[in-house]
Amino acid sequence: MQTVPQTDRNHLSHDAALMLLAVLPERIRDAYLNYAKQIDYSIEMVLEMALADFLDPDSLTFTDCKPQIGLPLNEDRVARSGIEGRS
Repeated sequence: MQTVPQTDRNHLSHDAALMLLAVLPERIRDAYLNYAKQIDYSIEMVLEMALADFLDPDSLTFTDCKPQIGLPLNEDRVARSGIEGRS
């Protein structure tokens, strides 16, 4: 098995994300790419958050980071107020 060089990066690089996508089945790769486009996040962010959620169910989620898309401003604040009360 080929080893990947260690880096001092705290986040998944774009190149690493592309390498990971390259080895995924096409339907899974397409789902990640479509989801990243839908929520306007980089593919590295989507992959990193998906892996973090798998490893730690209490980790930061997509919902925690992005306000509800399409809601009027006041409803958006109400939606986020539920998040702020979480610990």
